[in-house]
Amino acid sequence: SRILADFGAEVIKIESQARLDNIRAIGIQPPGPGAIDTNAVFNDVNTSKRSVTLNMNHPRAIELVKEIVRQSDFVTNNFTPERMARWGLGYDEIRRVKPDIIMLNMPVMGSSGPYKDYGSYGNGVIAYSGMSMSMGFPDRPPTGMAALYSDFSAPYFGVSAMMAALYHRDRTGQGQFIDLSQSETTINLLGTDILEYTANGAIPPRQGNRSRDYCPHGAYPCAGDDRWCAIAVSNDEEWGQLCKAMARPELARDACFATDEARREHEDELDELISSWTRQRDAWDVMRTLQNQGVMAGVVSDLEDMTTRDPWLPGNHLVPLSRDDEDITFATHAQPAHLEGVSPTLRRAPRLGEYNEEVFKELLGISGDEFVQLLIDEAIY
Repeated sequence: SRILADFGAEVIKIESQARLDNIRAIGIQPPGPGAIDTNAVFNDVNTSKRSVTLNMNHPRAIELVKEIVRQSDFVTNNFTPERMARWGLGYDEIRRVKPDIIMLNMPVMGSSGPYKDYGSYGNGVIAYSGMSMSMGFPDRPPTGMAALYSDFSAPYFGVSAMMAALYHRDRTGQGQFIDLSQSETTINLLGTDILEYTANGAIPPRQGNRSRDYCPHGAYPCAGDDRWCAIAVSNDEEWGQLCKAMARPELARDACFATDEARREHEDELDELISSWTRQRDAWDVMRTLQNQGVMAGVVSDLEDMTTRDPWLPGNHLVPLSRDDEDITFATHAQPAHLEGVSPTLRRAPRLGEYNEEVFKELLGISGDEFVQLLIDEAIY
């Protein structure tokens, strides 16, 4: 829903003090005492949204949810399948409230099958999907990923499905129930590994930094502490350009390296030759030198590279967000798609319940007295 919010949709995030959203409570905080409104994870994934608080165990709160549904195009959640139904907010129930509603359910393992009631965090999804097993070096255990990759890739599948459902509704007047399994969306990122195994009966080996399509291919050490540049050569012509950049043109004619087959037979020696050149140079200089020669190369960026050294990302794709009444600035990524050359303007993630009055009084038309009574009754909570 962040994607839609960033592009201008009005996204109302329904939260509760009775059971705080876990990502408000855990994760990196700025210096000083932590607070539920300053958690880094929450601020990263909830830009441009509105937050309201409801006690979902209060019957009046369920009625208020249904009032919001009546004025909405979509309802999204990532609970296990039965949770919404237990609140009386399953698809059949909310369709009676708004017949053309589109509902997206994103449980970890989908809404059917033997694992439908299983829960997990991103690392478990990445492992189940086969991604962890495919990453790392062939003589070491699987590496996996530091980031909860599925948490940040599955939403793009979700938005695609929502837009298809919206198009269907525009043509037919019918709503849709979308069941999107986070684990299955992550399996779809394996590329041709499944095809290779089912066709050939062989499990693709972990490649480390090497490639079956490019040689040389790897991350090469550069001057400084833990500095690297990734380099990939796809053909003999590019190999010649790399040799030229290293001031070693004779290597392009060397029988040990002149062809892709020869380079693969001497890959350890090849990597050391390239490393002896890159070690003497700044990673950014290596990248620019090779790119100018038509060789694919990129700095292995750390966060300092991305936020200070990179000439484009700061202020363009990585944008600062702050509030006037807080001495805290967060940098987060903008949406990568530019419409007519423009990236959407982001708003800082909401405080807990920040939009209660706006949503309940202005959008739903609740009177001031009723609003106060709902607070007293802890329906708005």
